[in-house]
Amino acid sequence: MSTINYIVSRSAELKNKFTDVSSAQVEFACIFCQNGEEHKEFTNSIEKVGKIVERTPSGFTYLLDMPLKTIAGPLRLVKIRKPDFRLERGDADFNIDYNKFKNRYQRDPRFELVKYETFKMLRLSSPDYDVMACFSDIPKSKSLDIKL
Repeated sequence: MSTINYIVSRSAELKNKFTDVSSAQVEFACIFCQNGEEHKEFTNSIEKVGKIVERTPSGFTYLLDMPLKTIAGPLRLVKIRKPDFRLERGDADFNIDYNKFKNRYQRDPRFELVKYETFKMLRLSSPDYDVMACFSDIPKSKSLDIKL
């Protein structure tokens, strides 16, 4: 759980440095596993404290039995991502008014608009951080129909 707290803490720091939404609460966090051994270790650990609520080709999302206390609020949704091209440690998604946020930040070069089949998000990154901060148009709990 210390890796999850690290990712949320650094993502919140990144968010607070480059946006005006410092009070935005964490919705979801993702660990980017760097190798197969790490993926196995994180998966074994999280399976003891949560259940799978989403299966994707890049990894599984878990709903934690008990919220994890983080610097950005309680966290219940965590994805363990399979090793791939990502060198970052992970990312955290924060709840915001997406349209207002997008209008303000979409032209900032630190943000990338990422479109998926069922949602889109603005992803904030900086070379000074080993994490990213994400801002989705649909909160993960809503897309999974989970009441947190």
